[in-house]
Amino acid sequence: MNGSRHGLRWPTLTIRGWGFLAASVALFALAPMLGQREIAFAASASLALPLLSLMLVSVRQPKLTVVRRFSPETASAGTDCEVILSVQNWGIVPTPGALWHDEAAAPLGQSPTATLPPLPAFRSLETDTPRLTTLRYLIDSPRRGRHAIGPLSIRFSDPFGLATRRFSVGGSDTLTVTPGVEALSRGSFRLPSGDGQAMQSRRPSASGEQDVIARKYQTGDSIRRVHWPATARHSELMVRQDDQHTDHEAVVVLDTRAESFPNFRRVTAAETQSDTFEWAVSMAVSIGVHLLHEGYRVVLVESPDSATPHTGERADDSPADLLLRGAYAQLDSGRPPLAARDIVADAGRISGELPPLFAVLGDVDRQSIDALAQAATASSAAHAFIVHPVAIGSSESAPEWAQLLSERLTRAGWTARLVSPAVPPSAAWEFDSARIVR
Repeated sequence: MNGSRHGLRWPTLTIRGWGFLAASVALFALAPMLGQREIAFAASASLALPLLSLMLVSVRQPKLTVVRRFSPETASAGTDCEVILSVQNWGIVPTPGALWHDEAAAPLGQSPTATLPPLPAFRSLETDTPRLTTLRYLIDSPRRGRHAIGPLSIRFSDPFGLATRRFSVGGSDTLTVTPGVEALSRGSFRLPSGDGQAMQSRRPSASGEQDVIARKYQTGDSIRRVHWPATARHSELMVRQDDQHTDHEAVVVLDTRAESFPNFRRVTAAETQSDTFEWAVSMAVSIGVHLLHEGYRVVLVESPDSATPHTGERADDSPADLLLRGAYAQLDSGRPPLAARDIVADAGRISGELPPLFAVLGDVDRQSIDALAQAATASSAAHAFIVHPVAIGSSESAPEWAQLLSERLTRAGWTARLVSPAVPPSAAWEFDSARIVR
């Protein structure tokens, strides 16, 4: 239970309080000049009121707790999230009305200031817990990542409005914002069977009907997969989950090396931001979610840490896993070259077929190009999206490094395309989608 006592701040005078204080000084100065004792009495009263107000707010020691929830629990970048605050007064003295706002660091920013209604005193003989007061507000989540929200800031004032004191209630909670995911067209995608022929993603059962299992809708699921009969039965959105178990895998490589995105800016000592990298994350996650819907098991590969070997993590056949991976992805300096050949080869051994390989890249170095060329030899097809900061349609062409990288990857067996954050991931995916799997 997080109380507010540790968040007490010194009381301060309001503008009205400072006005009373200034008036008392002026009246004290005029009293001897005019020779009227009544002015001195008025000056004393004008001075006493602000001091009395400071004493009133100083002795107030509220015992408040707050529980913070998010709806939805995980937000998507560019959408609103509702923050629900449950406030309780555990003190034996009721609290008067006050003003409140919820603290939050950039890029979210604090909530709008609103009125907190009076909170009744806690009577332990009458009830086990104090009455719950619920506060709500909407917060915009413009950027993916993990964002700290809190503590709750409450400002009480005296009945005269001459003094105020601020309290910080509770700690902070983390809101996870996943990257924006766009629906990608199916093109000629089909889950390959053991003999290399295309196989439908749903199999007919013995009765001739498709064997379908419904599950709850998750962020990233296509609306085309909604199972309306199950939705009507459960009174909540349900989607089709194919009743088949496949070992076919696809590999998605996401470049997270800070050196690959030279336009990044350092926000804190441990966090960097880049609009180009944000697009790369959105593209990689969109590809992964699309492949999961097509029946693949997806291995998302990020740039390895310099102290650990390169590993890939398999998604749990749910878009939620990839969305969280995308939310946590960060640029980092000093990472070794990209290397995914062993992971691609492992995926091929598991499925018995060469897996498709996708990569979303920045300005990778020569060693990474060589490593990616080796990975392409173990895949059925290798498709790269080279992200650069120049908008397509502008008078300026793509930077030289992007053109050279495209040429080198093409010679190594990749299908490469130059893209910029101005192009939506769905439009970038439309490029020659029929050639991605051969």
